[in-house]
Amino acid sequence: MSENEENYTEIQRLSQKHFSSCASFYQKGHILTNLEDLEKTFQDIPLQKGMKALDIATGNGYTAFFLARHGLEVTACDITEKMLEGAMKGAAAEGLHIQFRIHSAEKLPYPDGSFDVVTCRYAAHHFADQKAFVRESSRVLKKDGLFVLIDGTVPNGEQEAYDWLDKVEKLRDFSHVGYRFENEWKTYCVESGLVPLKSLFIPFKQDDIEWYFQSGGTSEENQKKIYKMVEEASQNAKRVLKIGWEEGRPVWWWIKLCLVARKAF
Repeated sequence: MSENEENYTEIQRLSQKHFSSCASFYQKGHILTNLEDLEKTFQDIPLQKGMKALDIATGNGYTAFFLARHGLEVTACDITEKMLEGAMKGAAAEGLHIQFRIHSAEKLPYPDGSFDVVTCRYAAHHFADQKAFVRESSRVLKKDGLFVLIDGTVPNGEQEAYDWLDKVEKLRDFSHVGYRFENEWKTYCVESGLVPLKSLFIPFKQDDIEWYFQSGGTSEENQKKIYKMVEEASQNAKRVLKIGWEEGRPVWWWIKLCLVARKAF
């Protein structure tokens, strides 16, 4: 279940360090346990029993569980052992048969054309090389297999909102690398032999600031900086992300990008 950690990049080690220290908060994290995004993404995609699926950066396994409940043969991987420990406990509690592996997203230890479906949900913004992640996902997919990416974003061209959110995330979590616009992910897909089929944008409210800070291991100094950023957000950032205050607490709305692409050859 392991990979040689000597090959990890500094960014990968930071991600591993962060999630090792904060794994318990993701076992009860409302952002991940709410499966609305998965249900909407797969609403018009038939998942057939026996299909082989790979869930990359599975964390505590919520996407892997979703796929396994539909009868897929699921392999779930992550770079952090403590996250996988939680996923294994959850799978055992449900009686779900899932294979768990420890390795990075940028170098997948599977032969070409191994899977019918590759998923990655709310994790790609931590990856050291996002283009390599897409290339590897495409490589291990069978022809006509599906690549499903769910991650935070802002609408194409809304640079002020992107800059605000990116800075907040880096203050909150030292392992954050960066979100990408929808058109950037589509470019990565096309370059890797994947044909984008559809994109969904699902907003959801970030109103639990304590969980947000706890799950990010955010220092008190950086918490104060984030509060100041909420106060000083530009009108454009406020418009896109609905940044504001409720009962003295900062709130804003995330935008989840749910992107589906098909392996062309």
